[in-house]
Amino acid sequence: MANLRYGLKEVANVIFFDVSTGKPVIFFDTLKVSTIENTSESAEARGGQGNGKLMSWDFGRTATLTMQDALLSDLSLSLLAGTTVKDADVEIVGREVLTVASETVTLKQTPITGTLNVYKVEKGVMTEEITGATNADKVVTLTGLADGDQVMAFYSYTSATGSTQVTFSADKFPATYKVVGDTIVRGEDGVDRVMQFVIPKAKLQTNFTLTMEAENVSTFDFTLDVLVDLASEDKKLYDIIRVN
Repeated sequence: MANLRYGLKEVANVIFFDVSTGKPVIFFDTLKVSTIENTSESAEARGGQGNGKLMSWDFGRTATLTMQDALLSDLSLSLLAGTTVKDADVEIVGREVLTVASETVTLKQTPITGTLNVYKVEKGVMTEEITGATNADKVVTLTGLADGDQVMAFYSYTSATGSTQVTFSADKFPATYKVVGDTIVRGEDGVDRVMQFVIPKAKLQTNFTLTMEAENVSTFDFTLDVLVDLASEDKKLYDIIRVN
């Protein structure tokens, strides 16, 4: 049924595979958009009266896979960073507004030694630093403050089990993956069929943006440059396969 005409019906579910081990790395099943953009360059010969176009030829075919995900995970963020996810001894910055009682306030977490800073708050505005504040675990002593005074405490603490950290380093960059995507097409006969694209080698681009805003729901873009599969005989970029 090579002459079957069909429409693209669904966004693709996409899997990244490690190119060296062949094992799956991550599965994207919450994508909003999955697009393969194809470009190439061309040259032409002109001549004769009017310098008309006599012939042209194409070269430099490239392809780019762009995915927009509705959700972000620690793992997908780490792929963009080119690092791994850290899940132990994660240092968190804490900030709390507290009301003084009996010259003390109680923090939610125990500060790391030397990280506690306390400021007085008046009408919601942070004013002068309170010197001489000391803590015993979560309890902070604020000598000279009256009951009802408000303070803002800044400190660092070691998070509980389950917190994660992804580090972006100056010398670490995203890797190259084998990428497989599955989508659904509907033929003129009304039958839905699976269509799959297979990219032997795709390099995740380093440029991306994390947008945090109040009014709109953020999406997360993953863009990959499709590389030539040097192991293939035909300089393959990718395959499109329709399952009957």
